[in-house]
Amino acid sequence: MKKLGLLVSLLTFSSFAYSATLSIHIYSDKTFSDIIIAPLTGTYTLECDGKRMDSCSTTSIYEITVVDDSLLQVKSLDHIIGKYNHLRFRGYGTKNQFFSKPSTESVKRLYDDDLTLTAEHGNLKLINIVDLEHYVAGVVYCEAGPKKPAEFYKVQAIICRTYALNDIARHISDGFELCDMVHCQVYQGVTHNTDILQAVESTKGMVLVDDNNQLITAAFHANCGGQTLNSEDVWNSALYYLRGKQDTFCTHQPAATWEKKIPATDWKNYLDKKEKYLHTDNLHSQGYWDSIPDSKRVFLYDKGYLIPLKDIRTDWNLHSTYFTITDNGDSFTLSGRGYGHRIGLCQEGAIHMSQLGYNYQQILHFYYLDVQLIDYTLLPFSGFN
Repeated sequence: MKKLGLLVSLLTFSSFAYSATLSIHIYSDKTFSDIIIAPLTGTYTLECDGKRMDSCSTTSIYEITVVDDSLLQVKSLDHIIGKYNHLRFRGYGTKNQFFSKPSTESVKRLYDDDLTLTAEHGNLKLINIVDLEHYVAGVVYCEAGPKKPAEFYKVQAIICRTYALNDIARHISDGFELCDMVHCQVYQGVTHNTDILQAVESTKGMVLVDDNNQLITAAFHANCGGQTLNSEDVWNSALYYLRGKQDTFCTHQPAATWEKKIPATDWKNYLDKKEKYLHTDNLHSQGYWDSIPDSKRVFLYDKGYLIPLKDIRTDWNLHSTYFTITDNGDSFTLSGRGYGHRIGLCQEGAIHMSQLGYNYQQILHFYYLDVQLIDYTLLPFSGFN
């Protein structure tokens, strides 16, 4: 990216003037009509239908219940505050955190910053209004887990930040920006992991952009099995920075191999049903498809039919599309490699690279072709500043 080369080389990423705030639908896979909210640190006020109703302390506890299908009843320890359509716990100061515990859950969660609550179809809808960097730290913990190298956490922080800002309008029609599930990125609130917090702080504001100054699709997966794929092999669009490449860094890591045995009758019945809706390939022979290395195949060729491997992976809940098939007579064994869609950054490969001494810039440029790091506040739009 020549036009940004000089600019990027001058950036130190030591501090940034702005910080984005995201709206995240939390507990998005849960349904419940009753929850306990308790401020832990900082200073909060409770706003009900836009009016300040209560000052919250660290001893405040609120029970919020959906009543009459659409109203929220708010109850403190000693009295009912009232019934409202919209609630907001608004934090003031530099560090504000609250606990939440739905009546259907056995474990409470800790979140940063603000919270809004409304009722939808008789259930509570919670939106965490959270600082971008607080969100990134929580996502890194959920997506990468504990006890990883510090340099890898920097890698994960940058791609999680990029992924979030690139997808920020995904749920805008639903009244929020991102959900807290795999559909966006997994997020369950605050992490206390000091390595992750330090990695997020040291990479604060860093995102990956393409040669048009646009945020990239920062795809990542657990393990590619030794070969990543082109973006168009799985998705519809060909992105120049998501090119398939050999990756020897992940081949001996925990998620590198897998196996699944399927009864012969089940497998044959599956192929027959699948092929009823497909057209035969009249252009290529069995030999042509057999000549493609297993690591780069995107179709299974069977009796003239081409079955997308991504369909087979979904239908059989396989770890990846990278596998070979062995006929055992009464069963078929699928011997596979990798875990995930195999596009973009391979997490176990990146972890091993960091253990070998590669820095986060080298790791990112290994998996994403011809991209650049930049402070997101320098991007040519005003949505995040």
